[in-house]
Amino acid sequence: MNESLSEHISLSFQRALPLLTSILLLLISYMPMNVFFLGNLKIAVSIACVYFWLLHRSDLFNLFSVCFLGFFEDILSAAPFGSNMVTLLLCYVLITNLAKFFNAKPFVVIWYGFGALMFVAAFSRWLLVSIYYGQFLPLPSLIFSVLITVAVYPLLSMLNAFIQGAFIQEDA
Repeated sequence: MNESLSEHISLSFQRALPLLTSILLLLISYMPMNVFFLGNLKIAVSIACVYFWLLHRSDLFNLFSVCFLGFFEDILSAAPFGSNMVTLLLCYVLITNLAKFFNAKPFVVIWYGFGALMFVAAFSRWLLVSIYYGQFLPLPSLIFSVLITVAVYPLLSMLNAFIQGAFIQEDA
């Protein structure tokens, strides 16, 4: 009985690990860091995690995980409530429809795909927030934030791949 319980707990932890990792990375990204050249720019960790996990383990990272991560980011951020969730849901729709294209492709192709997705997601979030405030928000900081997120994606991808390889079994 104890062995069965420990196997069940282990399997449940493995199933929740993509969402838990994404939440942890999101919390780290919202920590105030005193980096002089970044100012208040944020790396879109949630979009990077959603992209990685939906491409590599869509069985463990599903629509519920995307909604929960978007809701959690809405709570953390100062953006209008719901804007992050809508953006992540847009990413979910795009990624699930294009996942077949990225299957067994080299990392460079996946990275280019993330860059394209990031521009679409950032522009949609910018448009949504601009409509909410009734004025267009500045574009240069948005473009710089997108470029930094695309540049940092390989590191986030390597971290998520390490988590996947070290802690998640194939039959989880």
